[in-house]
Amino acid sequence: MKRMDKYFGMSPRIARWKLNNGFENLLGKWADKSEWGKRLYVFYYQLFDAKYYVGGRPFINKQLDTFKADWKGLRRKDVARDMIYCLHRFGINFQDYWIYGFVNKSHYCRTSFVPDKLRYHYCDILNAPGILPLMTDKYACYQKYKEFFKREVLGCYQLDDQDTFLAFADRHERFIFKPLTEHSGHGIRIISVKDEDMELLFTELISKGPFIVEELIVQGKETALMHPASVNSFRVATFVVDEEVHIFGITWRIGVGNAVMDNAGAGGICASVNPVHGFVQTDAMNYRGEHYSIHPNSKVRIIGYQLPEWGEALSLIKAMATKVKGTTLIAWDIAYSDKGWLMVEANENGDWSIIQSNKQEGKKAELHSYMDRYFKNDK
Repeated sequence: MKRMDKYFGMSPRIARWKLNNGFENLLGKWADKSEWGKRLYVFYYQLFDAKYYVGGRPFINKQLDTFKADWKGLRRKDVARDMIYCLHRFGINFQDYWIYGFVNKSHYCRTSFVPDKLRYHYCDILNAPGILPLMTDKYACYQKYKEFFKREVLGCYQLDDQDTFLAFADRHERFIFKPLTEHSGHGIRIISVKDEDMELLFTELISKGPFIVEELIVQGKETALMHPASVNSFRVATFVVDEEVHIFGITWRIGVGNAVMDNAGAGGICASVNPVHGFVQTDAMNYRGEHYSIHPNSKVRIIGYQLPEWGEALSLIKAMATKVKGTTLIAWDIAYSDKGWLMVEANENGDWSIIQSNKQEGKKAELHSYMDRYFKNDK
């Protein structure tokens, strides 16, 4: 069966999103060419994958309500059908459908994006088996990449870790707490020692699961200027072939309001950065599709903003990407601090929506060119 994606596959890490068989592929080709074919394709999933279909309807309706202005003049049921078609045909989740502007994009343009569903599979086949557990455990990751962090980090997994936690709190009047079971910035908060009974706090926190605490990053003045309340970090996607590091996307994540977090998923905004020269090359946007050329709070102009010491940032990225063998396709988070550029964390399967959204530019062709080289050299 000929695929639209030559590296097609479904990761066992996520729910099955495609009924991968010859008949489904035939229906998919019909759906690519006509609206009646699309109706038949979606009906196939309604009939043969009813649980997945029914479970997805609330998410579809939520996105349709959020992005109502973007489908003005179209029928709600037609757009909903197109969202379901794009999920099963391309692997595009319902949120990314709107972030990438799929409602107005051609079939050819849609195939150019790296979809959320295939991203998991790509990481499965490209990264060494030990990379996922290493980067899922943020403390283990810190221990491996400690030289790039430039700050103290402590992992707490059980009640016996209380003494080391209290000693950490003695050294740092304020620090950041991150639950190991969350992602996209959820659950993260700043803890002030003077406001808490640290023994009671530890008991409360550990009862909810393992966590890490980190010495606060003091943001450099050049990036703090944009939004002082949060550490405005950068998501960097890299692909390594024969020790050569290819950067195929950098996005600046910027906080908004009083938020401590900069993640778009936690209410922040993001803008694309030119990887070579280190300037912001787009306006910023949030997960509701709203665009900002000027920061809504600081009033600093976003597009064209030059980031400091960019050569140092590139050196850090290359050093991180080549430190551990098998980190072929990784999303790194870095930040600019009063100590220079440093590593925030690494993500074996980091979200790429912010890499492709601002410029509305799919990265699949570029990524596949690196994969071609990788698998040719791997034979």
